[in-house]
Amino acid sequence: MREGYTPTERPPTARQRMAAARREQILETALGLFAESGFDATSTRQIAKEVGIAEGLIFHYFPTKASLLTAILQDRLEGRRAFRTRLRPLLDDAGGKPAREVLHAVASGWLATLRRDEEFIVVLFTAAQTNSEVRAAWQGLIREGTELLTSYLSSRAEAGELRKDLPLETAATVFVSSLMIFFLTRRHLPEPEWKERSEAYARELISVWLEGSRA
Repeated sequence: MREGYTPTERPPTARQRMAAARREQILETALGLFAESGFDATSTRQIAKEVGIAEGLIFHYFPTKASLLTAILQDRLEGRRAFRTRLRPLLDDAGGKPAREVLHAVASGWLATLRRDEEFIVVLFTAAQTNSEVRAAWQGLIREGTELLTSYLSSRAEAGELRKDLPLETAATVFVSSLMIFFLTRRHLPEPEWKERSEAYARELISVWLEGSRA
């Protein structure tokens, strides 16, 4: 039985499967062109030409060019188990684990996700500077991560490990933002050097962060 399919559902028709495949082709082509030429410099006409379809068909699937990018964001988060699906179980199961241990797992997992999806993350970040729709999607991604982390930090403050007066949302935002800045400024490193530098940075960030956060 197809995964996710229940007996009460009808299997997709050939036309629906073709539409889903076309949608995916548009998204993958758009991401490649955005990465190569930039979001603003890439037109829907170029995307359509590369896919081999009429430009109007793109707008059948996506109302705006920006919605192409937000659709890619949604697909990446859901299909490739990025920030939300990786970190929620980690933080939900953190329980009484010390902050250093949990934060190291968070930092390592987030940096690995950014590295894996480097092309997409850079396109999203760049487009967010000029497009309000993409900016909202970018901010939603960051907000989701900080909310999960804020909840965990609150539990450690209640346990007495962290300061009772710690500004939790600000502390979580600083932590997540620091990882993002490291990625954006070090993403060109070759893989062996990236691995070494990112692991060292995660340890150093946690050490510095805890100095001002411990009870």
